Amino acid sequence: MKKVFILFIFLSTNVFAEINLTKIKDGLNSPWSLSIVNDGKYLITEKPGNIILFNEVKNTSKTIKHNLDVLEDGQGGLLDIFFEKNYVYVTYSEHITNGFTSTSLARAKYNENELNFSNLFRSTPSIKSGYHFGSRIVIKEDDIYISSGERGGGIIAQDPTKHPGSIIRIKINGSIPKDNPKFLDKTDWLPEIYQIGIRNVQGMCLSPYDNNVYMTNHGARGGDWFFIFY
Repeated sequence: MKKVFILFIFLSTNVFAEINLTKIKDGLNSPWSLSIVNDGKYLITEKPGNIILFNEVKNTSKTIKHNLDVLEDGQGGLLDIFFEKNYVYVTYSEHITNGFTSTSLARAKYNENELNFSNLFRSTPSIKSGYHFGSRIVIKEDDIYISSGERGGGIIAQDPTKHPGSIIRIKINGSIPKDNPKFLDKTDWLPEIYQIGIRNVQGMCLSPYDNNVYMTNHGARGGDWFFIFY
């Protein structure tokens, strides 16, 4: 079951929408993301590195063991989570060495006791910074979109030979789509890069209405923007 986000666009001052919020769980330690497993069960990430399985019907929680090497540093940690077709996908700040980290994507077969993750993608180069990991996941058919923040590096987002500051698109098996820009007319791009010039995308979802990918980018000094992939 996919995560569903609701987007309200107000085209007129005469249009209003009422939003009702319901608390399903408290007592969490820096929760970052949530994904629905089935009716009443949720997977929740805590930034320090925990994956929580919450059963709303029974009002029970358990921490699922996993093998990820997560370094919580500033904005980094265990970040997005996405449940799809009995697999769990996560993005996280992967500890490479001596405080250097990468925005990485990993996948594991769903198990309520232990998750054995394998990386599908790792952003290179690794950077020693606690800023701007991006780290949102969208799955569209058999493609995965991942946002990789520019880690506070600014101009690195304009370099198509480096991952930070870009949108990555790969297949769910880790292979690279043949219609990514690398294979069209941008021969110097890393083949998994779908778009460059991204500062820090922390909002990204697949619309159930038009099947397009919508994203929001955190810009510097109020320069936020909204974008759609068709």
